Amino acid sequence: MAGDLETVQDELTRRHRAAVMFIVYVFALTVLLALLAFARPFDIDGSGSMAGALRIVIAVFGLGAVVMRRTMFSAMRLKDIAALGGPAALLETLYKTTVYVALLAAAIAVMAFVISLITGDPADMIWFGLVAVAVLLYAYPRRAAWQGVLRMTAAPASEDATAAKGTIA
Repeated sequence: MAGDLETVQDELTRRHRAAVMFIVYVFALTVLLALLAFARPFDIDGSGSMAGALRIVIAVFGLGAVVMRRTMFSAMRLKDIAALGGPAALLETLYKTTVYVALLAAAIAVMAFVISLITGDPADMIWFGLVAVAVLLYAYPRRAAWQGVLRMTAAPASEDATAAKGTIA
């Protein structure tokens, strides 16, 4: 039993570190794109309607990141994953969801860079880059939260909680 606990803790440490590093890499990408927007070595002639469309897509991606994370991290879903696949599957789900939300933030940063190139205004990259950073902060995996999820899903359910309403026990 102690060996299983150590294995789960090692897996938690490994997955959490990988998720944090992915968040850091996407943050570095966002900062790099902001610096490039101010350097402005490129010039794209684009329409204002394209920039407007990208602004709408950024808003959808930002809200979609919140909805996706809340859906993927719902308590019932995580309990089902832990029941079917164990702690390893649960940690994989936590990691993958964090990476997917961070990828949405990376897409927001790239779209913000394209908007700044189209409009010629590097301030667009800053404002929409802040949206990407906000999504990254929202996606940042707290180790204590992941440990709490593992504890919550490892706790045995009481008989009252597992019985469906209206069934005869």
